[in-house]
Amino acid sequence: MANSFGDLLKEWRTIRRFSQLQLSLEAEISARHLSFLESGRAQPSRAMVIKLASALDMPKETANNAMHAAGFTAVFPQFEKEASDLAPVHDAVSQMLASHDPFPAIAIDRHWDVLNANTAALTLFAALGLNGAANMIDALCAAGESDVIENWEETAILALARLRAEIVQFGGDRILERYAKQLSDHPRLANADVSDVDFSQAVIPSVFNISGKRLSLFSTIAGFSTVQDVSTSDIRVEMMFPIDEPTKAYFEKQLH
Repeated sequence: MANSFGDLLKEWRTIRRFSQLQLSLEAEISARHLSFLESGRAQPSRAMVIKLASALDMPKETANNAMHAAGFTAVFPQFEKEASDLAPVHDAVSQMLASHDPFPAIAIDRHWDVLNANTAALTLFAALGLNGAANMIDALCAAGESDVIENWEETAILALARLRAEIVQFGGDRILERYAKQLSDHPRLANADVSDVDFSQAVIPSVFNISGKRLSLFSTIAGFSTVQDVSTSDIRVEMMFPIDEPTKAYFEKQLH
């Protein structure tokens, strides 16, 4: 764990696979000055920390850690969950979920914990035997114990790829790493890898078998990266859409 600004800067330059020259060009500073910052021979200004955090695409929490390591106050706020400042964001999430009915939509946090779900998503979880699903990776692993998801391996491989990409983006995350191991260790993935996914499709749906009905849904994900609050900016809304008319009709019928 880096405990000085220079150490943290070098660690994140390595994570992002930048040479000193590449990072200096990205941040528009001299390679010599960057070298001095990493070695501790030079101390950064507040503006320089922000510039380097941006060039390294640091998550907001890490950017705050960089500010603290350099002796400055945090640049991004961290409000209490119920703070009035965040009310517009929570309202936006609720509106997105409600407006997506009759099709499933969920809001999840950085660790794939379910924060909220619309009526269609709750109905889908119940039909899959996943009532009260609190985390989507746990739910996916539980679904792997049955045939409720026809293309479970394909769905799980894509989820695992997302998890690993997020771990890289965050520069490591022990909770996400634990979920990635949990999913990769599932017996049904023992002989599966990304080459088994059919990428020739326009979209890759998850295919559910519910009471003899075959339902195909694909997802799109909306993020809140423009929100400045550290935790709230990690919220994602995953909206599922029907890929065919029978699936569309099934969910529209549930609404009535």
